[in-house]
Amino acid sequence: MTLLNLALAIPTSLIAVAIASFFLVLAAPFALLPRGSREKWIWWTNAGASWAILKFALFVRNIEVLGRENLPEYGQPYLVVCNHRGFCDVLTLIWAARAEGISKRMVLYFPAMGLLGYLGGAVFFDREDHADRMRAKQDALFLLQRGVPLHVYPEGTRTRDGRLRSKVALGMLVAASEAGIPLVPAAIWGTDDVIPPSNKGIRYFQDIRLHFSEALAPEDFDSSQAHAEAAWEAVRAMVEDYEGP
Repeated sequence: MTLLNLALAIPTSLIAVAIASFFLVLAAPFALLPRGSREKWIWWTNAGASWAILKFALFVRNIEVLGRENLPEYGQPYLVVCNHRGFCDVLTLIWAARAEGISKRMVLYFPAMGLLGYLGGAVFFDREDHADRMRAKQDALFLLQRGVPLHVYPEGTRTRDGRLRSKVALGMLVAASEAGIPLVPAAIWGTDDVIPPSNKGIRYFQDIRLHFSEALAPEDFDSSQAHAEAAWEAVRAMVEDYEGP
């Protein structure tokens, strides 16, 4: 990272932490409510913080959201399934889908943002610990079955070349399907222009585009595996339709 990039990253980070801290103060009283209940009361704090960080810390120029009408009503369970291009995917989906993420544990330790995410329903886990991955899956199902929407990236980590990864993990999708949870395919573009995968600085005044396709109900498929595969295929089709195969 160059000195110029570092000089830009420091105020951006401070603004983001200040925004998250403001919304954390608003969300804090709801921490007295049990997990699985408080999230329905404070989704607006996390959505508001995410939008404000995108606009006033990262100076994203335009966020185009298509197909938002395909999201079930808030309070009904759903799992958003999305490709993973950059750090801003998380912020965009929290705002647009009202759905916290299933993320690696280090995100929990981001100042103010990690705790705000946890209060809002985010699930954190250690990727290298099988038992912790299983615990996170059960935690996610617990929340989903109580009407707390979540989002997940079957690719596991951000793409480095802009293309979809050939290997994906559908275990969380299968588990959600077995629990009767609808899957909402989504595709996102432009977030890797804001913060490139190389992490070499921040690019201001970029555009983000997010597209939701129709929610897929588990009862419309012969098996949970077929349901999960159909959801990811819908993501792939949206990406390829926009970018080309």
